[in-house]
Amino acid sequence: MEEQSNIKYFDEKYKTIFESVNAAVFLIEIDGKILEANQKSCELYLHDWDSLINNNISNIFPESAGWFELREEILSKGGMNFESINIQKDGTQFPVSISISLFKLEGKPVMLALIWDITERKKAEKKLKESEEKYEGLFEYTTDGMIVLDARGEIQDVNNRALELLGLSEEQMIGNNFLSMGFLTPKSLSIFVNQFQELLSKRIATSNETEITNSNGHIIAVELSSFFLVKKENEIDNFVLVIRDITERKQTEIKLAREHGLLQTLMDSTPDLIYFKDGENKFVMVNKAKAARSNVKPEDMIGKTDFDFLPDEEARKVFEDDEEVMKTGKFIINKVERLTSVDGNEKWVSVTKLPRFDNDGNIIGSMGISRDITELKKLEAMQQ
Repeated sequence: MEEQSNIKYFDEKYKTIFESVNAAVFLIEIDGKILEANQKSCELYLHDWDSLINNNISNIFPESAGWFELREEILSKGGMNFESINIQKDGTQFPVSISISLFKLEGKPVMLALIWDITERKKAEKKLKESEEKYEGLFEYTTDGMIVLDARGEIQDVNNRALELLGLSEEQMIGNNFLSMGFLTPKSLSIFVNQFQELLSKRIATSNETEITNSNGHIIAVELSSFFLVKKENEIDNFVLVIRDITERKQTEIKLAREHGLLQTLMDSTPDLIYFKDGENKFVMVNKAKAARSNVKPEDMIGKTDFDFLPDEEARKVFEDDEEVMKTGKFIINKVERLTSVDGNEKWVSVTKLPRFDNDGNIIGSMGISRDITELKKLEAMQQ
């Protein structure tokens, strides 16, 4: 390309600079006519040098870019740096960063334009923006309170849920030291410090149930979790504290524990044999009478089956009844059975069995009540 090596407007020193710049470089008349272009311009716009020279710079701008308005602004300011869209020869549009300066050449005003392709930068910016939007959405709309702290414990950011839990405004929290604001009780303070030490030494994120105090002095049952925000190359940025309100969950647990206790008291106060089994016919709960029938403690029966406590033939009958209950969902009412304990002691029982259901109505096991009717059977035998 002989024409490119013989740029008539510059001496040899400036021609070398013109060609070595890592940008498309144009020398342009005020009306937009291109006087000179470097090799990078040909590569970037997919033109040969001849098709660029004497072309008009406005042709590499789409109409929407408003080149003529930009030119007027450039002329009024004596130069300008801006971003725009340019067009390659095949019609492909791409983002560019442009620096244009005005000067005089042989007494005539001209423009020198340096143009960089910023496609990759724009992709990176878009990816970063999308990532930031995802983070912002997660941060603001999660049901957990989130507080971003620096290494000294000063609050850098806080989401709406945390403000709601603690009863303060963003202005009252940002910039203050979380450790000195009175939210942590002695119990939760030790947990917070231990989590921070675990993160520093082992990079392990942990969660613990504890309590905090809000601005009104009310104790709130919470689950505290913590993790580090990490930048590129594994560089630690900030410490994030996640606060989950578990008040309702704890109240439910207390209620369930109370109900379980009442159920256990009721079960253990009746002479009837009561038991609950899972889908594999393993005991999940038995009362004292049921366990005493096999000369064991209730906890010794959990996870085991009737085959562990009855002769095989009797255990097989019990197993088949349980399977039928779970398969059909039908009840067995007052079925009379003869049971023999491991020590050979024989008993007669009246058995009622019914299926156990989960919250979705699926059968997950069986439950039963057996009443000892041995004396009744002896009396019937005597009367015969």
